[in-house]
Amino acid sequence: MTFYRLKFIAPMLLAASTAAFSQQNADKVLAKIGEKTISLEDFNKRFDQNSRLVPGKVPSKEDVLKNIIYFELAIQDARRLNIHREDSLKDQFDVLLYQAYVRRFIQPIIDKLQIPESEVRDFYKNNPLLRTSHIVLLSKPGMTEAEKNDLKKRADDIWKQVTAGKKPFKDLAREYSEGPSAKTGGDVDWGGRHKLLPEYYDPANQLKNLGDVSSPIETPYGLHIIKLTGRKPYSEIDSVYKDFIVRSLRESKGQEKYNEYFASLQKKNSVFVNEGLLK
Repeated sequence: MTFYRLKFIAPMLLAASTAAFSQQNADKVLAKIGEKTISLEDFNKRFDQNSRLVPGKVPSKEDVLKNIIYFELAIQDARRLNIHREDSLKDQFDVLLYQAYVRRFIQPIIDKLQIPESEVRDFYKNNPLLRTSHIVLLSKPGMTEAEKNDLKKRADDIWKQVTAGKKPFKDLAREYSEGPSAKTGGDVDWGGRHKLLPEYYDPANQLKNLGDVSSPIETPYGLHIIKLTGRKPYSEIDSVYKDFIVRSLRESKGQEKYNEYFASLQKKNSVFVNEGLLK
C-alpha cells in the first residue's frame, strides 16, 4: 500500500474502532474496520513495506495505521455502493485475475526449465558477439523525399570510396561519419543481440569474413556502412551475453509451455472460433 502523509489524524475514528473490539483478542488485533480485522503482524508487514518506499524517511506508525483504515473504509464503502461491479472496473479486475492465474499455475513450470549448455552454444553459433566499425549518415524526422534521396546518394558515394580501397575505412569514417564513433575511426566495439538493433546486427552477422563491408543499410538512426572487424569465439563469451542467451531460450521455451498449457485447458472447455471471420 502506498503511504500518503496526510495533514491530520482522525482520533475519534481510531478511538471508536478500538473500543469496539478492545475486549476481544486485544493482544493480537490492532484495529477493526467493520468486519475487517488488522492484526499486529499484518500491520508490522505493511509498516515495513511503507518504510522502504522512501529511503531515509520512515513514516510514523500512526500515519501508516490511519492510511490502512482509510483504505479499508474506502473499499468497504465502494462495495456497498456496488462500484466494484461497474463495467469500467471489470476489465481491470479480469487482468489482475489473469495475471494471478498465470503466476500460480504457469510461471512455476517456466521457472523450472533448464537450459542445456549445448543449446546455449547452438544459439551463440548463429548469434555471436561481433566487433564492427561503421560510417553512419544520420537521418532526421520528417525528411522529404528529396532529402532521403540525397542521403542515399551520399551513402552510395562513400561506399564506392570504401570498396575502392584507396583510403582506410577508419579514415573515411573520421571524414564522413556523423556519429560519435567517428572519433575512433567508426569503431562500435563488441555487441550482440542484447545491444545492437536487429537492423544493424543482422546485416553485420551476414558478413562472412573479417574486413568485409556491407552496402549501406538503413536503421531508425540513418544509413550505415558496416565493416566486420571481429567475431568472438564461444570460449570467450562474457557472462552478460550468456545470461541474455539463457533468458532468451527460457523465454522461447516458456512460450511453448504457455501455449501447451492453454491448449490443454482449451480442450477441457467449450471454445468456439469462427475462423472464417479472420480472413
